[in-house]
Amino acid sequence: MHPGIGLLLEIGAARPELLLTGQALTDQGRVVSVMLDAGWSREQLRQVIAARPLPHPVRTTVGAIVAARLRAARAYPPPARAAGPHHDVPVGDDPPPQPVAGSAATRTVGEALTYRALVECAGCGLPATALGEDLCPACLGWPGCRTCPGPTPRRAHPDGDGRCATCASALSAQPEGISP
Repeated sequence: MHPGIGLLLEIGAARPELLLTGQALTDQGRVVSVMLDAGWSREQLRQVIAARPLPHPVRTTVGAIVAARLRAARAYPPPARAAGPHHDVPVGDDPPPQPVAGSAATRTVGEALTYRALVECAGCGLPATALGEDLCPACLGWPGCRTCPGPTPRRAHPDGDGRCATCASALSAQPEGISP
């Protein structure tokens, strides 16, 4: 068993609502193992996964929510671990190593765990892609884009012209005289 799977099972035992099974456990267990190898501590990963409550109601799978939380944490290098009693004493005449300014080692655990490139939607756990909102466009009830092709169009801001940001930017990138 991978160390990541073991950690996820420990988290699931402590918080049954976060218990992963099957393919989600295997997939996210591998991700957690890679993060452990990259320098994340078990406690830091517990915080990433379990520090926030699940959205209510959950509109996706718990596996998808855990995956999104891990993906957001992996966007940056692991935070520095707090120096324990065996780390703050130099060996011999060597001074303790100092972190390089601006490196991941200078970030605190709290900074690494609270940074999210996109805020997690309070309604469904997916990224809240609407700027300045804590809900995603679907949970906000935004209408579908009137120009997106396919069965599941993107969402358009209700105060806009009925087009999503992608379609609006694609239209503005078109050379003059050419219509989409």
